[in-house]
Amino acid sequence: MDELFSCRNCIQNCGQSLLIGRGAGYCVKHDTVLFYPERTTCKYLHRKDLPRFVVDEGLREHASEFAGFSGIADLVEHKPIERLHYSEKFAWERKQFDPINQSLAHYHKTKPTWIFLQAMSGGIDGRRALTHASLIRRYMDNCGTWKSSYRFVLAMIQELPRTPYFPEEDINSDDVVLNAEIREDAIWDVFFTRLSGIQEYGFHSGIETLMWATDQLNGSLTALDWSGLSKELNVKSSEWTDLIIAHATDEGAFFPPHEQWKDFEEFESF
Repeated sequence: MDELFSCRNCIQNCGQSLLIGRGAGYCVKHDTVLFYPERTTCKYLHRKDLPRFVVDEGLREHASEFAGFSGIADLVEHKPIERLHYSEKFAWERKQFDPINQSLAHYHKTKPTWIFLQAMSGGIDGRRALTHASLIRRYMDNCGTWKSSYRFVLAMIQELPRTPYFPEEDINSDDVVLNAEIREDAIWDVFFTRLSGIQEYGFHSGIETLMWATDQLNGSLTALDWSGLSKELNVKSSEWTDLIIAHATDEGAFFPPHEQWKDFEEFESF
């Protein structure tokens, strides 16, 4: 249970989950390397596995528990952890260079940052897919509005039915032999991170169909049958895409005139 409230399960540590990403992580919120992400946390925890509005009470309790810490802290011992800025030189010297962490460390230097989000989309690399979904959710949470996020959510929905691929070195497991079950569990980490983002978009936009998207998925989700669910998602992703476009169009926000769009780009700074 503790790991659910660790940095591994927080969207601020975009490139890792409970089963994805070995070694050190990187927190975009605190701009720090996370040497032991399964043992650290902070009061700004935003869980990957469930939409925020579903677990809001638990997150508020967690925030209260760690309110006395300005940055990250030891999850078990409740002691502050010193922040350590990313160093590419240090990573190469220790033979710990990680391209995802390298990219995330430079995230805030990309202006406007939405270009970074778009660049992370596409492909079937599982860890990259996890990073993309986490960044979208973080962006949406910071903006607090669906109008600046619908493009990213539309892109994420297109990727929802795809089966992510994980090389062995990307799976965080103590098992010597990585069997099919462990690899499928990693797929679920990506799926729930994405689905929770779609539900959070539903919350911000007031689209209840998306808020409770899990209710529209049949027995394959309950049974955790990825093969069956991915077929259902091919249908649902099309329906949800049409729903978002129709809603944004009705609200006058679907790719507004250039002058308005330019204002948005200048405003966006997360």
